[in-house]
Order: sequence, then structure tokens, then C-alpha cells
Amino acid sequence: KGMRINPQKGYGMSEQGARPAATAGVMTAAAVVYALAAIYLPMLTMMMGMFWPVFIALVTVREGLRWGMLAAAASLLLTMLFATPVTGAFFVLSFAPTGLVLGAFFRRRADTMRALVGGALASLGGKVAAALMMLLLFGLNPFAMDISTANATLDETLAMYRSLGMDEAQLEETRAASTQVLELFVLILPALFLGSSVIEVTASFVVLRKVLVRLGIPAKGLPAFTEWRLPLFFSYLFGFSLIGLYWGTTRDIAWLYQAALNGYLIAFIAGLVQGLSLLQYLMKHFRVSSFVRILIYMFIVLNGFMTQIVSWTGLFDIAFDYRKRFYERK
Repeated sequence: KGMRINPQKGYGMSEQGARPAATAGVMTAAAVVYALAAIYLPMLTMMMGMFWPVFIALVTVREGLRWGMLAAAASLLLTMLFATPVTGAFFVLSFAPTGLVLGAFFRRRADTMRALVGGALASLGGKVAAALMMLLLFGLNPFAMDISTANATLDETLAMYRSLGMDEAQLEETRAASTQVLELFVLILPALFLGSSVIEVTASFVVLRKVLVRLGIPAKGLPAFTEWRLPLFFSYLFGFSLIGLYWGTTRDIAWLYQAALNGYLIAFIAGLVQGLSLLQYLMKHFRVSSFVRILIYMFIVLNGFMTQIVSWTGLFDIAFDYRKRFYERK
């Protein structure tokens, strides 16, 4: 008789063919209950939705992508049945791709960065698919913001302040400032959607890894914050975005200005993360106390100029790797 090779813990199929179905069934039931709770708590829908992909990812890691897709499909049908069909479909389509891709990468023990990038792209794809469904069925774009409705709400608010005796000049200043903020918000919506996808996949990644470790399944985690290295792409994006902002403003090219503005915001946030990573590394190296670190971080958050300095430093760190130079000098 040949030697029997036991499957790797957590990833192999059980000799009982019912195990995959049982795992998928339990996770699907939990996913549906969680989805219904998120749907019927509108203020928490997006926040709770960030963690919903974990249910689908667990099935994919344990039993494979095919069972993960079956669990996602079953969750879609049951959520549509117990909630409204449109709401259920929109919710599951928005978050299921993240779980499938994350689970597939964890199952292959892929690099952390690949898993995060793949999960973020899957999250964006899911949001686009859900939006296309709404657009095709009802002609509605859920990602489009109705400025006229927002302006009507602003008018009602200002009318209330006017009735309370607020000065007309102050009301006009408030209207101008609010309108400017609203227009800027509409312009940077693409960057905000991308940021929400990154937050979603990162939150799901952290929770999924903790669950897998508790189940005895080895899983790679995020590197220490002091060791984070973002791609050089963000430094180039920052430079090209500045050029795009200049051309878009001086030559009155609206689409170029919006694209460059979103690129600038994405690069700025990436630089801020990299800058904070470098700052944390330096404070640990020089053994700065935790209390002083908290004060420094609070000062950066509350001071816009310092936030810009940290972001620009981070973008230069991406390009020149100051930590490597520090090690070479030592």
C-alpha cells in the first residue's frame, strides 16, 4: 500500500463529502443574517458592510473558490428574498467580490500586497457591477450626487438661520463656503470610492487573518507599520497630478482638472501614510515615549501645514528610501 499523505491543516477536503456543504451552509446563513442587520440599520450599512466579505472569504479559504462562489450566490438569493430584491442584490454584489478574491489569495498564501491590491480592485469591481445593475434596471446611478437636492437642503437651513435673525452678509458667506465644499466633494467622489475600497479590503484582511489564526490556519499578516513601503507609483502620480492641476486650471479643461485633483488626493493620502510610517520608525529608533508620540500625532492631525509636510516627506521617502540610507550610514 502506498503511503497516505494527510491534507494540510485547514485547507484539505474532508473524507466526508458533506463538510464543504456544511461549512458553506453555516457561513451563508451567518452572512445573510449579518447582511439583513446591515441593510436594516441604514446608518451602519457601509461600516458593517466592510466586514461582510469575511464570511465569503472563509468559505473560499477552507473549501475553495467554487464553494465560495456558491456561498455568494446563495447569500445573494436569500438576501434578495428576505430584504427587497434590489437592496439585497446591491449589497451582495458590492461586497462579495472582495471576499472571493481575498479568500483565493489567502488560500494560495499569496503576498500581502498582492492580496490587498487584488481585494481593492475586486471591491471596486463589485461597486461598479452593483451600480451598473441599478443603472440598467432603474436608470439610477447610486454613485451620482444630486446637487439640486443638496442645494435645496442648504436653502432650507439658511432660511431657518435667517428666521433666527442671522445677518444677511453672514448667510451669503455661509452659502458660498457650503457651495464650494459641495462642489469639491462631487469632484473628488472617485478618490473617495477608491479610498473606501482600500479601507474595506484592509478591514476584511485584518479580521480574516485573525479568524484563520484562531482556526489554526497559517496566514500572512500585515508587516509592521514601521516597515511599510508603498509603490513608487504614488510619487509619480503626485508629480503628474500637479501638472494636470496646472493645465486643467490655466487651460480650462474640466475633465483634466477633476482627474488630476483625484490623483493628487490619492497620492497625498499615500504620502501621509508613508510619512507616518517613517515618523513611527524614527520615534521608535530614538525611543520616544508613547505619551510624546501621541502628542506629536495629535499635532499633525490638527495642523494642516504639518499634515502636508508629513505627506510630502512620505512621497520623497517612497522615492529615496530614507530608512535604507539610515542603515547604510550606521
